[in-house]
Amino acid sequence: MYFGGQETTAGHAHDPAKPTNINTSTGPPSVRFSDLPQDVLYRIASKLPQTEFARTSILSGDWRCISCSACPSLTFDADAAKICGFEFRHVREYINEVNAVLEKHQNKVVEALQLRIGFVYTTLLACHINAWVDFAISSRTKSLTLDLKPQMFWWEFKHRYAFPFQLFDVGSISRLQDMQLSFVSLSSPPSWFKGFPNLKRLHLQVSRDNWKDLERMLSLCRALEWLYIDRCNIDGDEQLTVDTPLSRLIYLRVEWCGLSKIRFNAVNLATFDYYGSFIPIDLVHSFKLKSANIEFHNAVFHHALVSLLNGLPSVQNMTLKICWTRPEKQWLWDNPLKFSNLRHLRLTMAINTEGDDKILYSVSILRATPFIEKLEVHFVTFGWFAEVGPCRKDLGKIKYNYLKDIWITGFNAARGQVEFLLHAVENAPALEAVSVEISKYPSRKSLATCGSPIEAAKHIATTCLCATLPQNVAFDVKE
Repeated sequence: MYFGGQETTAGHAHDPAKPTNINTSTGPPSVRFSDLPQDVLYRIASKLPQTEFARTSILSGDWRCISCSACPSLTFDADAAKICGFEFRHVREYINEVNAVLEKHQNKVVEALQLRIGFVYTTLLACHINAWVDFAISSRTKSLTLDLKPQMFWWEFKHRYAFPFQLFDVGSISRLQDMQLSFVSLSSPPSWFKGFPNLKRLHLQVSRDNWKDLERMLSLCRALEWLYIDRCNIDGDEQLTVDTPLSRLIYLRVEWCGLSKIRFNAVNLATFDYYGSFIPIDLVHSFKLKSANIEFHNAVFHHALVSLLNGLPSVQNMTLKICWTRPEKQWLWDNPLKFSNLRHLRLTMAINTEGDDKILYSVSILRATPFIEKLEVHFVTFGWFAEVGPCRKDLGKIKYNYLKDIWITGFNAARGQVEFLLHAVENAPALEAVSVEISKYPSRKSLATCGSPIEAAKHIATTCLCATLPQNVAFDVKE
């Protein structure tokens, strides 16, 4: 066990140079299990479940030999071993321990190598990390983690570990299938570099790469299935545009990267997550998009809606959270764009008291979902019992013929909330269930109404809905 990581027990491996045992009888030659190449033996051992491997090793001395030499994974975590901080002695302790362990595993197949330590003493660490990456190359490693972000850092930490392209060749680059690179720069790759052709998973974190280099690199990773880009801020207003088809990409997540636009050509993308400032997102080629989870830190509601209608027209299930929402007094009835595949919508809106009179305008998103089946709206508002804003009679007639389930939270009986809820209920002929959860009252010392405001809000929700709902619709109001 290394720093919270894992490996199998170490020992002596079978000598690959050992001559094959051949039966001298007249029968066919007999090849023993232990005569297989060393890397094949390791691969077989690493694929077996641990319990099955233990049972088999009891029956065969050859299996016990492999048990002592196979090492599918090595993890060196400075945090887990409490080797952390900026002190020089901590870094030295980590380096010595990693070198000692890797020395014992020379000439063995190590399928996964994880290195986790803050990249603080850059001059000291860089040469050692290069040596450890070189070990991974010689060990035919498929999964490489270089998690080098310090526990505490500021963006002024401009130095990143430069990915050592010079240590690789075409063959070793092709073996990599999974990489996590934190505090690592991929900028300025050599001219011979044609991407990671077999890379399936890539997690980039806290990098300052040139986005053009990153775009080029991603466009060459045609086998990529899973991509997560986290806090890779750079100076300037940059776009992340990958127009080369990434037909195998099924998961994409971008988080707090300071971009001005995202565009990917990923026809089989199934899940997209985005967290950050409001920007245009272009995934128009992702016709199979099952789930989109979008969190804008700050946006005008209608601007965000129009942008998503343009960029994610095929999404089937969407979670949209805007903190803080700035609604506007306008409807989008004449917009021809629709979420034609959307079945489940989760909408979270944080609106300050100045926006109480505009709550109902957010029904525009409902108008853009003709086939919606389940609606969740999570309000974060402060205008208890606010009597401002338009009424639902101003919306015109429209039916949500497939809507079956409505769930509203953060209800505080503001007119906009009541009108939104009644509009959805009155125009959903297939409705089966409605659930309303009352918001927590912020302070009981400033009651503006007689009695409990929570009970008053529950009474309003119950009264208005009981007069509207058919008897066969399940209905629940709770705190």
